[in-house]
Amino acid sequence: MKAGLLIIPFIAIVFFACNGDSSKIADNKEVQHDTLKTATLFEKKKDTLLQNGEYVQHYKSGVIEMLGEIKNGKREGVWKSFYETKLPWSETTFEAGKKNGKTTTWYENGKKRYEGFYTNDKESGSWTFWDESGKIVNTKKY
Repeated sequence: MKAGLLIIPFIAIVFFACNGDSSKIADNKEVQHDTLKTATLFEKKKDTLLQNGEYVQHYKSGVIEMLGEIKNGKREGVWKSFYETKLPWSETTFEAGKKNGKTTTWYENGKKRYEGFYTNDKESGSWTFWDESGKIVNTKKY
């Protein structure tokens, strides 16, 4: 019984250590596109017991930050991220944990930031990039 009581504080320490500030993780990674935010937050939650079902992550304020489906422990379908203002931040399509399909991100003012496609976790096809006023500033083919 005493051994069981000793493990409870250990589990609490591990839980709180795994739920720290995600910005520290993002600072140590190479940013390819803004979708890194969702990837980083998901990586931080790898210890989740969820293997199948809806994954929802909230800001400290309670507003939904990210949501999507998990199938066999991997992201599946469209994953959405939101600014704390509840406006959309990004939508990316996944198949078996890999980016496959359309991705779109928006500025906080609601205007598109960029849009393109992924094939097997790599950029593919034509991508369009906008500035905050909505003007196209670049297009790129992968």
